Amino acid sequence: MVFERLTEDNVEDYIAYLRIAMQEEPDKMTAEEVDAEGIKARVSDPFYTAAASILARENGKIVGRIEYHFYGCMQDGYRMAYVDWIYVLRAYRHRGIAQKLFAAFETDCIRNRIDQYYLIRATNQEADRFYQSFEDVGLEEAPLLRKYLKI
Repeated sequence: MVFERLTEDNVEDYIAYLRIAMQEEPDKMTAEEVDAEGIKARVSDPFYTAAASILARENGKIVGRIEYHFYGCMQDGYRMAYVDWIYVLRAYRHRGIAQKLFAAFETDCIRNRIDQYYLIRATNQEADRFYQSFEDVGLEEAPLLRKYLKI
């Protein structure tokens, strides 16, 4: 298993992974389709490069990823990370890949002196089992405000 950051050099493999994920579990994806040209443009767009993606590669094929970004509070200097996405292809689940992706992410957090990370987690049975295996975490039901802006 090799872990690497998403770059222009591996974006085609990443897109192939997304196509498989979209085909297997479209209900778990946040998009309706894979926008290959948009993804290629975003990989080098400074706005999106603030988010990092660590990819898990096995036998040359991307099989999972974790995407996240760091941010901080100006007032108290607290440094946080938000996990945007964690996903492993079905055929590769229950092999420790998601745990290894989180470990790689946590290593990056430590390197960047992050105080805390969080995510909005899925609540299906498989996800619940996965998150309950974490040590030293709180699984909370947090109120959420969401507003979509139309520009």
